[in-house]
Amino acid sequence: MVGGVTVGTIAVGALVVKGVDAGTEYALNKYYDHKAKNIEEDAYEYAKERGMGEKWLEARRRMIERQIRYREKNPCDDGDQEFPDPYDPKNASMSLLWSLDPNEIIGPKGIEEPKWVSVNDRMPYTIYCENHETATAPARFIRITTPVQPKQDPNTLELGSFGFNNQEFEIPAGNSAYYTRLDCRDSLGIYVDVIAGYDVAKNEIFWEFKAIDPVTLLSSEDPAKGVLLLRDSVETKYGHGFVNFSMKPVSTANTLDLIDADAEIVFDENEMIPTNIHTNTIDAIAPTSTFASSTVTNHNVTFTWSGTDDTGGVGVDYYTLYVSMDGINYSIFAPEIRRTDTTFTLAEGGQYCFFVLATDRVGNAEQMRQNVVQCVNIQSTALPVTWLHFNAINQKTDNILTWATAAEANAKEFIIERSFDGVHFESIGKVSAKGNSISETTYNYTDKHIDKLNSNTFFYRLKEVDVDGQYTYSNTILIRYSSPGVTARSVVYPNPARNMVNVLLGDKALVGTEAFLFDMSGKMLKKIRIEANLEQVDLSAYTHGVYLLKLSNGEILRIIKQ
Repeated sequence: MVGGVTVGTIAVGALVVKGVDAGTEYALNKYYDHKAKNIEEDAYEYAKERGMGEKWLEARRRMIERQIRYREKNPCDDGDQEFPDPYDPKNASMSLLWSLDPNEIIGPKGIEEPKWVSVNDRMPYTIYCENHETATAPARFIRITTPVQPKQDPNTLELGSFGFNNQEFEIPAGNSAYYTRLDCRDSLGIYVDVIAGYDVAKNEIFWEFKAIDPVTLLSSEDPAKGVLLLRDSVETKYGHGFVNFSMKPVSTANTLDLIDADAEIVFDENEMIPTNIHTNTIDAIAPTSTFASSTVTNHNVTFTWSGTDDTGGVGVDYYTLYVSMDGINYSIFAPEIRRTDTTFTLAEGGQYCFFVLATDRVGNAEQMRQNVVQCVNIQSTALPVTWLHFNAINQKTDNILTWATAAEANAKEFIIERSFDGVHFESIGKVSAKGNSISETTYNYTDKHIDKLNSNTFFYRLKEVDVDGQYTYSNTILIRYSSPGVTARSVVYPNPARNMVNVLLGDKALVGTEAFLFDMSGKMLKKIRIEANLEQVDLSAYTHGVYLLKLSNGEILRIIKQ
């Protein structure tokens, strides 16, 4: 106890100072120099003993400046009373009232340390502020700022909800600037002006909350009324405030770039208090995957593949396997495979084409590329040839086919078949088989002068014929060839799709043209401008069913929405 008053309300002579303790920043709201000379000295000595002498002097300086401003606005007529005097001689007391704010910023949790995020992520942040439990007055003015860091893109700023005490307010989605006047007369006895946005000159995002007198409609001067109330043990949300916002990283960010976020908060006339710094690490590039081999045994198909993330990246999380029966429309066959091989059984009598795409641990997804498809044929009769692989590469105007068998029994020959659409095949050559073997045997065939065939897409398969006339087919492989004036077919995946479908263009000349989406009745639903070789089509606005996408080169793609 000090002078008969417990700490928190300190009696120094006749002066009552409410809530003073070490480490607290405060401001004098009322100071009466002409009536409290001795009280002033005692108060200063008490503050200095507790390490707050400099803060006390700063508070005194601020109060004197207020006196000067008041005198300039309100000149005295009688020369006697130069300052309005609500001083209470019976109690000989005055109050030191202040607000105080501990702060924090919270950003994306990310993946492990160092909190990995994708360069494509919209990164949410929350800035918290609160009136400290030792504060003795509500905060009448709050300013929150957060600088835009080099790896943040201010053009993607979106303001989120905000709140104070037990109230929360929503900002309409998609806004990067906001102003409103809140009617808080019932709860706080004031209006609250809220303004938020991006300051281009200072390159910072800001929020301001200001208490407005409901009578004068000017900034409130009443220290007992403010935006952020005193803490309350019953109303636990009192004295707490927050703002939400989100931004994306700049598109030019690289893997291992750091993206920081911090904030500064000011209550009333207090000094700025910084928050912590929240840091995430960017993974900017999607992983890549490559089919290694495919093996067909009766109706069982085994695929193996490999995948790598970019150098320094967070790493591959899973693979998605797509399948097509026509070589155009691909649906998800097996999602989120966390291995690099899989075996499954397919129905006989069909040709199946597959490709695999990798996704890393922050969600960067690989996009389909040309020449990544593996096709297999499932025959109803199994013959005594064990296939190891069947591959094709392009060299100038030739396609070179290579294949190998692990074992052969009574094999006569391999007939090479070619197709331009993956459906209709024709024989283009023969290679004699070894016949009988229990060791690996390799073969090759060159399809020459493909530039004269007027096609950019080539499907190949091998028909293995036994000495007794029975036969079986290898898997089907796809290879693309780029020649002037010849276009390949476009590919759609995933198909069926829920909301978004990808269209990989077979003809790069389609970029910059328009496509049209129709329903099955022939009604045009929307016009789509093709911006890239891999275009996304949004189906979220449409019901389940079949839709047709017509490209400017005459291609019509059938899309199923689930």
